[in-house]
Amino acid sequence: MELPGYLLIALASVAAGAINAAAGGGTLITFPAMLAAGMSPLAANMTSSIGLLLGTIGGAWSYRAELRRQRRRFVANAPFAAVGGAIGAVLLLLTPSDSFTAIVPWLVLAAAALFAAQPLIARMLGRSADDAFDLESTGGWPARLAFVGIGVYGCYFGAGIGVMMLAMLGLLIHDSLQHHNALKNVVAAVINGTGAVILAFSPLVHWGVVAVMLGGSLLGGLAGGWLSRRVPSWLLRIVVIAFALVVGLSMLLA
Repeated sequence: MELPGYLLIALASVAAGAINAAAGGGTLITFPAMLAAGMSPLAANMTSSIGLLLGTIGGAWSYRAELRRQRRRFVANAPFAAVGGAIGAVLLLLTPSDSFTAIVPWLVLAAAALFAAQPLIARMLGRSADDAFDLESTGGWPARLAFVGIGVYGCYFGAGIGVMMLAMLGLLIHDSLQHHNALKNVVAAVINGTGAVILAFSPLVHWGVVAVMLGGSLLGGLAGGWLSRRVPSWLLRIVVIAFALVVGLSMLLA
């Protein structure tokens, strides 16, 4: 790969790390950049999964204050997310991604719609935004099973995984959007980390590109996490929904 290709991927990685920390969907920036740099679709998908790992860790680090009271939630759900991530990574190694990616735009758009409707659904269930947050709730088995499914998708393709998690957490665990975003970031790191261990055995992974992406995504993740923590929840919700719509529609019309 030539130097311009590495520079393009480096810039895309910074942007992807920032977007993943705030909402999710950074794969939709790195994936086209890697294709433009001359990588095959499957190699780009696997390399991107590993290369964006430090970006999710950077986003989680930025939200460490919001994570302090969520240890129980993390311990209850992270193992199921890891199982899903392992399944998704194995599927990616064994099967072509063309058939699965056909439904990805619809999954992203559905998650955006669910996330947008979450406050209305909460009110219909008799839960207002002014109610005291349930600090002990882990979401139970519905959340655990959802994390398995999200983990599978996250390591198989991953675009919009953050929006899916935010939508699910908003329905199953009553807490602030910022706390949901913090948990989303650290669970995403678990999913990506699990997938990275498995995908590392593939000869398709481009380790030079991985090195560039790890640095770029870490920088972007720290910056994106810092910024999103300072954005009002209502504005963050609008940003997440808008970005998910752009991602879903762009994939659908591509």
